Amino acid sequence: MKRIFHLVLLFTSIWLLAACSESSNNRENKAPDETKEVISELEILNKNIIKNGSNDAHFVERAKYYLNHQLADSAIRDIFFAIDINGKEPAHFVLLSDAYLVLGNPNKSKESLDKALLIDSKNKQALLKLATLYLYTKSYDESFKTIARLLQIDNINPEAYFIRGYGSMEKGDTIGAINDFKAAADQNQDYYDAYLQLGIVYSAQHNPLAVEYLNTAIKIRHDIIQPYYHLALFFQENNQTEKAVSTYQAILEIEPGFVYALYNLGYINLVYNKDFTKAIEYFTKVVEIEPTYAEAWYNRGWSYELAGNADLARKDYKKTLEVSTNFALAIEGLNRLDN
Repeated sequence: MKRIFHLVLLFTSIWLLAACSESSNNRENKAPDETKEVISELEILNKNIIKNGSNDAHFVERAKYYLNHQLADSAIRDIFFAIDINGKEPAHFVLLSDAYLVLGNPNKSKESLDKALLIDSKNKQALLKLATLYLYTKSYDESFKTIARLLQIDNINPEAYFIRGYGSMEKGDTIGAINDFKAAADQNQDYYDAYLQLGIVYSAQHNPLAVEYLNTAIKIRHDIIQPYYHLALFFQENNQTEKAVSTYQAILEIEPGFVYALYNLGYINLVYNKDFTKAIEYFTKVVEIEPTYAEAWYNRGWSYELAGNADLARKDYKKTLEVSTNFALAIEGLNRLDN
């Protein structure tokens, strides 16, 4: 009954200037001193352009600033100014592809990368981003061809191996994925994403090597919840409940309101430890944070039922059905109490 938390892969070392900072709406809520800093940064960029409007680098710098603040339209305008000044610089078209991707336009993004490669067919940044874009659109064969082309130019490229490994994983080629993730980690021993994915792949196989790779990911980025969560799930799914509990608690030290850790602690206390009081405490915290979490309402009801409190169990089963109509286990629970 534990709820699996689907984590989004972060291409932290590859794509994009757009993973960037805060939106313009968030900036409006900044403290006065922070707002001044943002304004002054833009003022400096504007002054540089006023002083020397024939320097494409100044427009590129302001475009990057706009991308960092989720202002893709303004960024595209400045990139075109840079291209008008120097249309033979492939990096301008690579940056343009970033901006189009922020706007959710992968076709325009690809066109920009194609233009960069027309200028410089061996541009490693353009090839890597093109391979990533093909992966994003699930064009795996094209992504692999682009990676092969890149590795012919430079076979020391951990990001290239990582992209190919992720594509292989999505296609179900686990062996190919493991080999490429290992190659990425061998070439860059601080490559967090590679260690994380190796941990995830080995976890799915119930292979103890998962622990080694996830712990390495934690050492590299100890402030990120993802590797802790996958490690805790590995322990839980392989009947190492004490280690699972301690790892979930480590997550809660980083983010006290992380509902999936709270939920799974409730589940462990309910199913493995038979400590219904603790289970109720954890499930209560979950529904306080996320009132639409049907499984938590149900499992709190089940905990109440096993603890002998039929009235509270009935209330939680009914609440489960309010949140998720036709939740089968809640219906069974009510029928059980009625009988």
